[in-house]
Amino acid sequence: MSEADPAELIRAEYLARVGGPVCESVEEGRVRDFLMALDEPCDRMTGQPVPPLFLLTLGRTRRPQPSRGSAVNAGNDYEFLAPVYVGDQITVSRSVLSVEPKEGKAGRMYLLLSQATYTNQRNEIVGYSRIRILRWGW
Repeated sequence: MSEADPAELIRAEYLARVGGPVCESVEEGRVRDFLMALDEPCDRMTGQPVPPLFLLTLGRTRRPQPSRGSAVNAGNDYEFLAPVYVGDQITVSRSVLSVEPKEGKAGRMYLLLSQATYTNQRNEIVGYSRIRILRWGW
């Protein structure tokens, strides 16, 4: 019996941890808390677009440690396509774009590239985030 491909196990484990699409409402109080944490003015939210990076607070799940090996963040990219406002309904869908084997001093590693797609209530894509995760110990 052959052993399962580590790249496919990493892909499956990641998708199981992040779950399916999540829909959240952009709430004024939550945006205000986000701005206050950044020491930014937060007195006028009505009719103003929320900061683009606020999207990254949506659809978050607890991130338990991988069941095997170790992992580190290896870089993020963001693309914001349209403004988001208080009251919008944003659906966050995550996918795995690739899992590439790499060789390091400590042996085989895997670079996972995942993407979150942010879609509003009009089914318009308002942004993407891409996250690279380096895994080893498989």
